[in-house]
Amino acid sequence: MAAESTQTDTLEERIQQRVGARVRELRQSAGITAVVLAERTGISQGQLSKIENGKAALSVKVLARLCRVFDRSVGYLFQSVGEMPRVLGTLTTVKGPESVGIQWFAEEVRRLSGSALALIPLRPSQIGSAPDQVDQLKNGLIDLFVEEPFYYDTIVSGFTAFALPYAFVSESHRRVFLEGCFFRERMIEPLRQAGIRIVNRRWNWLRGLEWVLAANRPIATPGDLRGLKVRTIDTPLLRRFWQALGARPVAVPWQEVGAALRSGEIDVLPTHKAHLYPLEFCRNARFVSLLGDLPPVLSVAANETRYQILRPDTQNALLEACDRAGDFFSAHVRQAEAENEALNITRFKAAYIKVALDPWRAAVDRVRADLLAEGLLDSATAAAVAATRDPRQGNPVP
Repeated sequence: MAAESTQTDTLEERIQQRVGARVRELRQSAGITAVVLAERTGISQGQLSKIENGKAALSVKVLARLCRVFDRSVGYLFQSVGEMPRVLGTLTTVKGPESVGIQWFAEEVRRLSGSALALIPLRPSQIGSAPDQVDQLKNGLIDLFVEEPFYYDTIVSGFTAFALPYAFVSESHRRVFLEGCFFRERMIEPLRQAGIRIVNRRWNWLRGLEWVLAANRPIATPGDLRGLKVRTIDTPLLRRFWQALGARPVAVPWQEVGAALRSGEIDVLPTHKAHLYPLEFCRNARFVSLLGDLPPVLSVAANETRYQILRPDTQNALLEACDRAGDFFSAHVRQAEAENEALNITRFKAAYIKVALDPWRAAVDRVRADLLAEGLLDSATAAAVAATRDPRQGNPVP
């Protein structure tokens, strides 16, 4: 019995020391003193000192107070360093300059974390479509996801604001919305509560240069879409959007788009200019209509539970790497496209068509109003987007 009692005492001491180390680590990372932490938690300074030194008897009530201040689960406090994850998977995107940007992000995470954390990029064929990946992220089957924000609308309404072109009249308009209270409180926070944390702090991951249509025939006006088969993802909003423009929407998984263009299953591919040459879309759709919309902003998201069990310094390394990688990603995509456009023309005889933008904006605005009336777009989000527009702003210059 004495030996059993000694073992129990030793285990309790180890747990107390582990919890103390985690509490001190969290406090120091937050940049607050023990005095401030004591005030915020209602725990005496003497008791807090004992906890941090691994000398205090622990109660769930006290631990819960500490965890509320640090926005952590109680389980985090019981982790040893060896139990914290060293690998997060997965990241994925299309091949070409975007893939280079993702790889750079992974390397920056490794460097800034001192090799304490590694990111493992996987191919779409390994983990499914973007909507599948959102479900996998929420359920903890993957840890990180880099894509356009509208995919999260299945979890929190309002993200469809990013799904349609010409939602924002300028980059500054979009940034004001992204940095505003509505986006943070009505969209980002509910998404975190649902298990997905957006780790972008600067929203500087920009995909390509502009929205385009790659087609097997010239398309200059919205009327030219009538009757054509347009590739879309399988959502009611986008199906209805293309139908309202007179096209025939065809849901095709991203990894099958090239084959669909080749077989004639689709006539038109809405995509981004930077995708054209790396994915060889103009081999079978050489007419490129330049539609002058802003390049989409990408979100970098982590599974919340997985994020919460990382040490504070590792979390900070991930956040800092995300900021730096966004600058690299955007600059690299732009630079690559400057070279790829000429290659696309030479290799695939691509024809870039600069269309009149006013008819396209007018058509999309008309359809957007219909979708709002039908309840396929969130009215509160649409109002918030409109409210953040500077009335002095005109249409962006293509």
